[in-house]
Amino acid sequence: MAVAVTHSPAVAPNDTVGNIPTKRLSKEQLVKTHMSHVKKHQVAEGAPKQVKQLRPDDAYPASTKSIRDLEIIPLTQLRAETHHWGQGIIVKAASPPYVGGAGALSIVEDEFGNADKLAIYSQPETSILSGVPEGCVVAVKEPYYRFNGSDEDYVICVDHPSDVILLRFTDPIIPEPLRLGPVLKTADDWKKAGDTAFLERDFSTAVFCYSEAIEYATDDAQKAPIYTKRAGTNLLLGRYDSVIADSLASRTGAPSDWKAYYNAGRAAYGLCEYKTSHEYLEKALGLNAKASGVQKEYDRCLARLKEEEHGDYDFQAMQASLSPQNVHLDMGSFLRRTFIAESEHHGRGLFAAEDIKAGELVFVEKATFLPNQYDPSRAAPALYAMMIRQLFDNPSLNKTILKMHPGEYQRSGLEGTMLDGVPIVDVFLLEGIRLKNCFSVPLSTFDDTKVANHGQRLAKGMWVHSACLNHSCVPNTMRSFLGDMFISRATKNIKKGEELFQTYIPVKPLIDERNQKYESNWGFACDCPLCTIERTSPLFAKRKEIAGQLEKACDKKNSSKEIMPDATIRNIERLHKQLEELHEPEIYNDMPRLTLIYPCTWLVEAFRGRKNWAKVLKYGARVVKNFGYDVPLDEWAEWDPRELWEGPSRHPLMTIHVVAALRRLAQANEELGRKDMAAGFHEAAKVGYKMVTGYENDIAGIERD
Repeated sequence: MAVAVTHSPAVAPNDTVGNIPTKRLSKEQLVKTHMSHVKKHQVAEGAPKQVKQLRPDDAYPASTKSIRDLEIIPLTQLRAETHHWGQGIIVKAASPPYVGGAGALSIVEDEFGNADKLAIYSQPETSILSGVPEGCVVAVKEPYYRFNGSDEDYVICVDHPSDVILLRFTDPIIPEPLRLGPVLKTADDWKKAGDTAFLERDFSTAVFCYSEAIEYATDDAQKAPIYTKRAGTNLLLGRYDSVIADSLASRTGAPSDWKAYYNAGRAAYGLCEYKTSHEYLEKALGLNAKASGVQKEYDRCLARLKEEEHGDYDFQAMQASLSPQNVHLDMGSFLRRTFIAESEHHGRGLFAAEDIKAGELVFVEKATFLPNQYDPSRAAPALYAMMIRQLFDNPSLNKTILKMHPGEYQRSGLEGTMLDGVPIVDVFLLEGIRLKNCFSVPLSTFDDTKVANHGQRLAKGMWVHSACLNHSCVPNTMRSFLGDMFISRATKNIKKGEELFQTYIPVKPLIDERNQKYESNWGFACDCPLCTIERTSPLFAKRKEIAGQLEKACDKKNSSKEIMPDATIRNIERLHKQLEELHEPEIYNDMPRLTLIYPCTWLVEAFRGRKNWAKVLKYGARVVKNFGYDVPLDEWAEWDPRELWEGPSRHPLMTIHVVAALRRLAQANEELGRKDMAAGFHEAAKVGYKMVTGYENDIAGIERD
């Protein structure tokens, strides 16, 4: 779990900014105060992990220079409220870390005995730098020296995880006064230390020890088993890129190499690279067909490849397996019906690779990142922390994530590249990408449509393919969620090569109100067909006035009343008719008329309460029509509701309210003795509900029932 912590940095006096502080606490004073915090205030085990909340005004780029290309300066040359571009520091931890708040704080000293505080944020929990052990030596690249509230209180602040590097004890860049004597002298000593750390479940330390063991090893034969141990440990940490590299490095040409291919296959599976995983697992089976677990992993991989090719999912079983503790489904992504290309609307877009009929799957995508965190106060920071960890631990993910739009933040162009043994990770860039591309997601869209569960808490996740969908107020697809699976279905017939669209947020009836949202959240004015034609209408101001009167008239009435007064209904009908006449036929011929939906829905429920089924038919049909679907308003004898999705090319907007209106039409026809027509509307409602929830479901108990 993760929760954001807003740091309101103390404001340094103007005369101190850029200057070297005149007063400094001694190492003894710093350590004494620090140790009192370590003893009293360590974060309790199991407590939510806190994440530093970034302030856009404080944004600065990650260092793109090697520590070996920087001027190394002593701590006494650090200047207040300054980013020391072109410079670096090399320091040793002179205290155990205080791991609390949103980062880890250590007292550090340089080669001259100067001491200061070092605060490291945004390190993955898998990193040993998430709490630097006492005695370790680190390099900080282009450090930021932050004022912390008084003349004597400053801290070296590291926001980007790649700006601090853990140095090997034998690294020649370490100044002589900071060097320790050989901590351990042989590869076997380091390997044993790694084994001990592993048994204590201190996996990040185990990886560090195995890495030292490999450096001390004298030949490939000695290195091979250590590579295997490090690969197995990194597999537990989810560092899949490293697992693949170490597994392949551990091969000796013997039949025992099956274990190397097995671990590499499992790591590729963890990266959702199922074709690569299949290749490695096939080699493992070829070397040892009886090895425990290999056949099971191979069969699991084949199932994912089948899903990728055919989009064949058991959605009911997926739904049944979900729980707040189990949101990550073991499924592959079905994307072959779509492709990414440049869009005339905004940057890249998603396009249909073949004809797709209304109601069919467009694609299904497994989340790139989705924390199991449905608490609104923690959902965003949990996603941010997960993105940092995954991109730091698995650099191969950078090639897809960093293609995404970050807003106004300026890139260096070097993000994601390896430098000093780690990928450059810019946390401000990642936060920009998160803000512009993440989705708010329920545990299950199907559950979210039920009255009892409506408004349940949402997590936040990233789906890289889905994020390429551009917005339209009249989209041709609708998204839904099952755990970490994003399901997209067509809401109308789509032609090969046609761009695919979704709504970014629930569409507001008035063009000015909805575009205010798009501009403030994403920085664009919508140019969809509906917004384009509505901008040409001279009657907008009058429609807005009448729509406001209708909203007040409807809201004034107690919606809990079963029977609405005649006078109230007549007033709503009168205002509705006025508003309907303000929609120019030449403009709204095949477009939704969004301002009419609310009063029409109100009238459906009012006449349903009075069991006036003819009026339920009248206004129910208008609800569906006002959402942009082609439905007759009067003569239906020659029309089959099942054809609703096969109508001429229009610009519909699918929501749960369309499904509810279709159910009301089915009920009204049933009451009037029109059994075939009722059955037709019921079938149409089932198709609509499949679009809303992502798969075929029982429509009983949905919202507005």
